[in-house]
Amino acid sequence: MSGEEKHYTPETGRAGFLTRLRRLMRAREGVGAVEFTLVAPILLIIYLMSFEITVAVSLSRKVSHASSDIADLVTQKTSVDTTYLATMTNVALAVIAPYGGTGLSLKISGITIDSTSKATISWSWKSDGTRPYTNGASVTVPSDLLIANSFLIHSEVSMPYSLVLYLPGMSGTQNQSLTLSKEFYFRQRVGNNITCSNC
Repeated sequence: MSGEEKHYTPETGRAGFLTRLRRLMRAREGVGAVEFTLVAPILLIIYLMSFEITVAVSLSRKVSHASSDIADLVTQKTSVDTTYLATMTNVALAVIAPYGGTGLSLKISGITIDSTSKATISWSWKSDGTRPYTNGASVTVPSDLLIANSFLIHSEVSMPYSLVLYLPGMSGTQNQSLTLSKEFYFRQRVGNNITCSNC
């Protein structure tokens, strides 16, 4: 047998193993791919959740703007009717665009505050054509608006929103149903009150 024979002892075996272990620990080939594989799913989930929350916040702000704009428009009138109030649904949809208005609900009420600062419903209207509140019923309004012999318009806009949650309990996705709503009280701009002829 030609060449020098190699004799392995426990010491040379351990040295060889340690050498291979050191070489493995110094190796960096493929580390980036492994790190990306571990981190990418987490980053993707964070991105998708951020997107969903951003959409929900944006829609919530639009609902708030819609309620404010509707109250502002009605307070510029001295009298309204159900036909005029029905056009406020289109105002809300225009403000909420490009989001769909599925499930949108709108309530508009006229509130009279008498000389004793008691607030009562003068008239009310809902987007489904019904009367949401009983005429003459007492109602609570913000204390800073409770001024004797005044009139308020109360607008309420609400709509459902389905928020997609990723990995709730590590089991995939889940829809969380929310109701985005906002209400505003505005004082009349002209005259002493705002009447509704057929509310």
